This record gives sequence, structure tokens and C-alpha cells, in this order.
Amino acid sequence: MPSVEVATIIQEKFRNIHLYFNHQPSIPLVNLSKPALFLILLLTSFCQALSQGRYDSLISVDSLKQKRVMCYSMPDGSTLVYSKPKYFGFVTQLPKTLSVASKITFRKKSIPALSVVALSTVIFIAFDQPLLDNAQKFGRYIHLNSRNDYKTLVSFKLGGTRVPVYEAPRNLNSAFYSIGEGFTSLALSGGLYVYGQIKHDYRTIQTASQILQTQLAIGITTQIIKRITGRESPSRATAPGGVWRAFPSFTEFGNRKSKYDAMPSGHMATMMGTVTVLTLNYPEKKWIKPVGYGIMALVGFAMMNNDVHWVGDYPLAIGIGYVSAQSTVRLNRWIRNEH
Repeated sequence: MPSVEVATIIQEKFRNIHLYFNHQPSIPLVNLSKPALFLILLLTSFCQALSQGRYDSLISVDSLKQKRVMCYSMPDGSTLVYSKPKYFGFVTQLPKTLSVASKITFRKKSIPALSVVALSTVIFIAFDQPLLDNAQKFGRYIHLNSRNDYKTLVSFKLGGTRVPVYEAPRNLNSAFYSIGEGFTSLALSGGLYVYGQIKHDYRTIQTASQILQTQLAIGITTQIIKRITGRESPSRATAPGGVWRAFPSFTEFGNRKSKYDAMPSGHMATMMGTVTVLTLNYPEKKWIKPVGYGIMALVGFAMMNNDVHWVGDYPLAIGIGYVSAQSTVRLNRWIRNEH
């Protein structure tokens, strides 16, 4: 099929989705509930798909104590072993998580991966402006509205200020962008936790706890690096590729956040962390990686289309998300090899 025909088909598909998403029904609540319904369906499908047979066992903690665990047999002959997570363990284990993450990052075995992250970042930064321009050009071609447009669904009043808890996207690009926000990972964690408690399933409960633990580690790491790099977001760029102003003051950073917080992308790190936690805890579910990475690609494009991030902000973010998840899972899961 000629490339022109393919481009035309893509354009038409996006136009149809765009029209659907921006359709205003007679009852506004129906339109506003679409993202919430999608989220509920997503959580339900995850919970159903991640359900897995298990058997209970005991492991020795010391000469006097034993701990109840749940074991899950994998197709490769290995067994994943989980204990029930402690309340607020995702907080108390945070120092260990950051320590293990630093060890994973700077070990000799990680040099090839570090090299890929560093090289790809340098290359992308060199071409960030033309890559951004072409992404936005393509967005306009397929009629993908780049404007951030939300409707507050859940909020609470703090003093005299209304604080939003959940804002529903009102166009397709905003919907893609919102998937990368922390709310999606928190909602997924909450859904898994409820399901795990109902089914008394340690693996599901642990996965929910690990997602939270990973997000906390990612939040600390990305915020530190953002304050070190001080890169302009595309929306505030005063030069092609954005200007870098290292170590802005806390006051300056807080008052003009988009002027300093592009590098690395918190959205991308958040998604990579969540996808990695799910992949490591459910290795038998082969669909998690392609679905997760596909969603990450859509969100990455949306963040360029709405002038939030450069491509050069992504490689380091992906690395941070991956290592944070790896370190979290190592602290909360054991593998018993049968061969």
C-alpha cells in the first residue's frame, strides 16, 4: 500500500477518535465519565488477567520463627515466593530501595546500559528541536488537538483553595498525557490491592505495594535531577532545544517550574516503573510488555505534541523507572529455581 494511502488512513482514524472524544452528549456526566469508565475497565482486566494459581508454604526466618509465604510456579520451572507486605512497608523500605538502585546503576554489569542511555540522550538532545517540530507537525496533520483540556471530577477544599484530585481529559492528546501521571499508577495499585485482599493473594498485594514504593523512589530521584539540570520545557523554551540553567533555587524552581523541570520526564519514569513492576511479578503474562511499551510510546508522543517534553528527556527517565522497579522487586520477592 502506498505511503500516501497509509497516511490518509491514519489521519482518518485519528479524526474519528478525535470527534468521538470531543462529542458533547445531552447529559454532560456521560462525557465526563468516559475516562473513569476506561480506568475501571483497565483495572478489572488487569485483576482478572493477573490472577494465578498458587500454593502456600512456610520459610524459616530464624531458628525459632517461620513466615507464611505464597509460592507461584512459573512455566520455566522457577517459583516466585512472596510474603505479605507490612503496612507502610513501601515507605519504610524507601532508603533501602534507593541504596539498592544506586548499586544496580553503578555496578560493572550496568556499563553497557548506562552507555546506551548516555549516548541516546546526547544524540536526541542534539536533534531535539527538529524532532519536536516534526512530531507536532504530524499531530496537526492527524488533527490531534495539542491543547491541555481537563474537567475537574474530584476535588476538595483546603482553606479557601479548591484542590483537584482527579481531572478528566477532554481531548485525545490530554487523555494520552494523563495516563503517564501518577494517578494512573496509584489507581492501578489500589485496584490490585483490593483484589489481592479479597482473594487473599500475596503476589497481587505485593505488586500493589511495590508500585507505590517504586513511584516514591522515582519521585525523589527525578526531582533531584530536575533541580540539577534545570532544563526548559518546550513550552517555555527561549532557544532551540531549550536552555539549561543548573541548580535553580528552590523558590525559583517552585515559581517557574516549567522553566526548569523538563529533564528527566517524570511521566515516562512513572510508566516505566509501573510496567517493570508488573512484568517482573507476572513474567508469564507476555502481553504486559508490548501493551505497556505501546502506551509509553503514545504518551511520549503526546508530551511532545503538547509542548511538555523533548525526546532527550526520555532515555534517562526510562532508566530511572527501570532501576527503581528492579530494586523494589528485589527487596520484596524471592525466586526459587527448581533446576
